[in-house]
Amino acid sequence: MTTHTTPAIAGPPAHHRTTRYRNTVAAAALLATLSVATACGTADQRSASAATVPAAAASTTSPRDSGLARKMTSILEQHRADHEFVGAVLRLQEKDGAPITVTSGTKELSGDSGVVDPRIPWGIGSVTKTFVAVVVLQLAEEGRIDLDAGIDGYLPDLAGADRITPRQLLQHTSGLGEYIEQPAVLDDARRVWTPAELIAVAEAAGRTGEPGGAHAYSNTNYVVLGQIVEQVTGHPWAAEVRERILEPLRMHHTAVMTCHEAPGYGLEGDAFVDFTDRWDPSLGGAAGALKSTAKDLMTYTEALADGRLLSDASQAEWTAFIPAADYSAFGVVRHEYGLGLELYATDQVTVYGHLGSGAASSAFIAFDRESGASVVVMMNSDNPGPQALMAIEALTAARG
Repeated sequence: MTTHTTPAIAGPPAHHRTTRYRNTVAAAALLATLSVATACGTADQRSASAATVPAAAASTTSPRDSGLARKMTSILEQHRADHEFVGAVLRLQEKDGAPITVTSGTKELSGDSGVVDPRIPWGIGSVTKTFVAVVVLQLAEEGRIDLDAGIDGYLPDLAGADRITPRQLLQHTSGLGEYIEQPAVLDDARRVWTPAELIAVAEAAGRTGEPGGAHAYSNTNYVVLGQIVEQVTGHPWAAEVRERILEPLRMHHTAVMTCHEAPGYGLEGDAFVDFTDRWDPSLGGAAGALKSTAKDLMTYTEALADGRLLSDASQAEWTAFIPAADYSAFGVVRHEYGLGLELYATDQVTVYGHLGSGAASSAFIAFDRESGASVVVMMNSDNPGPQALMAIEALTAARG
């Protein structure tokens, strides 16, 4: 490993997609619910559409911000030297400072393809789950969803639905299994899938336990939540995300992906290869459907951090954490999961956010309540782990 200027955390191994599939997108029925581009073009056309920008740029030239920009760039470059991504964007926002955005790497594997353009949206994978969780918690505030009631009224054909609650779905304690990497999906991954089909695949694969048991991350939980939101509101979950979050926050570059508009990559052995069109976008739904930019995600992350989207009572529910995957061997002394929110703690900092990764790109959003700083890390590569570690390093560095 490269020696990091900022205290670094040795990365946990990449999550198997049976536990962490993050970068998937909505079914065809949802495609019209958000403003998106109507045509994706070829890979060459996608590449040509991205304007070249400086590899590292800060929005201010104050001495402190210039120093922070150098630290942020160093974090990205050191992780890139460890062959963890093709291209990446990091955006840091201190409580009372101007935003700092830096990039590293290229928009394609070719070294002459141009540097990363932070204005081009990439898939954000399971960061989408935080948006769905906010919608569900808002509906609970409105008395339209009972977090602790059985979901049999919404999915009467789901076995044992009377013992599964929205709270369990949000926190991955429902016992529902995973559909990603099941043969039925992998053998037909480029066709359009419906939420009902994905739930059926997960059920055929078997459950992880009884409702109310230990945390077991499964995308199926949020596909089910998307179905519940649609039944409660009469609108697709993505329309509720748009109305309740994207429009009020003016997040104009966040939407459901209809296709992969920019190249994306994944690891095969030690080499990155083009994974752009590996899976049909419909494999995600409410589990991982959105695309965004670092600027939009920072707007959203700050709204989460300052309580604009949820009441005090809902924030207390949202941050009721339980133990999740154990990363103590990698410097993360606590990793816990709330209602669509993760907690990562090291000996130096505790951050709240969510990781999202999938077939061709990935993201991590986080905020540090003690310092008031927030960070977004995005990669045009599916390699779960480095996003979170770079974000933690950035927030640690921001403390001075």
